[in-house]
Amino acid sequence: MEKKKDRDILSIEIQYDYKDELKELVNNKDFSRLLLEEAIITVENALNKKRKSARVFYIPNIDCSVVLEYKNFNKVLDTALQFYEQQEEYDECAKLVKLKEEVNESKKRNKTSN
Repeated sequence: MEKKKDRDILSIEIQYDYKDELKELVNNKDFSRLLLEEAIITVENALNKKRKSARVFYIPNIDCSVVLEYKNFNKVLDTALQFYEQQEEYDECAKLVKLKEEVNESKKRNKTSN
């Protein structure tokens, strides 16, 4: 039986010459959206597979991965919710509220099963 392949992890190569360029990237809405979208997909995937952590993205030029731990799922979803509220994307906000409920239900199940 063939093992199912996990989702492809986003690979981001970050190159800059000056610190200001890096700050500019961090403050860029499109870049923030990309990272939040990947984080949301990561949370969904981790919940479906009942994982305690999952890799959000990989930075090959410094051989570094960003890993999201289960205990931080709600924090990331709160950040995403704030971002989408500011963008007035309320359909996305509604999806995030449902996903937060799933995370909270999962936490409750884990507590009662221990």
